Amino acid sequence: MVIRKSNESVTVKGYDIHVGSILFVNIWSIGRNPEYWESPLEFNPDRFLEGGALKGSLDIKGHNFKLLPFGTGRRSCPGINMAMRQLPVVIASLIQCFEWNVNDKQALNMDERGGLTAPRATDLVCLPLVRKNAPFIA
Repeated sequence: MVIRKSNESVTVKGYDIHVGSILFVNIWSIGRNPEYWESPLEFNPDRFLEGGALKGSLDIKGHNFKLLPFGTGRRSCPGINMAMRQLPVVIASLIQCFEWNVNDKQALNMDERGGLTAPRATDLVCLPLVRKNAPFIA
């Protein structure tokens, strides 16, 4: 949930928003809106790719309000640039160095429970096994 204050009176999709109004941008709802995403409730990271490369320009800085992983405006996450540089390296290292397995006794459950960060209804328990040829493991 991103909270903002209107600095001028405007009309958005027929709704009058008066100056000084407190606005709540429901990021959870935007991320599940079929107007923006095809099959929004389906886990499909390929929706951002086209032929193995990034499809178009994916705006993560919050200018088009389709995807807001770091918030938007002057209150956006100050670590966005560091995260965007470090995350691919960290994820690639985890994939390269470990074999990941889910507990066989339970099916993968992606249902959500209430909360600010949309936590999972059941915890995801993964079992990492070190690969024998892992270059970063001593």
